[in-house]
Amino acid sequence: MHTGTGIVIIVAAAAVLVLTALALRPRVPRWATDVLAALSGAAVGIGGLLLLHHDVSAASWIAAPVLLALASVAHIRVLFGGAGPFRT
Repeated sequence: MHTGTGIVIIVAAAAVLVLTALALRPRVPRWATDVLAALSGAAVGIGGLLLLHHDVSAASWIAAPVLLALASVAHIRVLFGGAGPFRT
């Protein structure tokens, strides 16, 4: 439907997500990192839905942003966890 808009949203949201994970995470509180990651993940989901030309139901508009918001927060927490015993 809106291919150009979808690509721009995905690229911008991915850039914010990388900035959040690498640069902002050590400097800002955890809740701020979680909020930025969740918003970026939801934006990636919305951008992906804008790339589809048909068969996008209302459930997709609800499920994709919510699930990608949760997944992006979980991904940052797992990938950049605290200084546990297996971290070098």
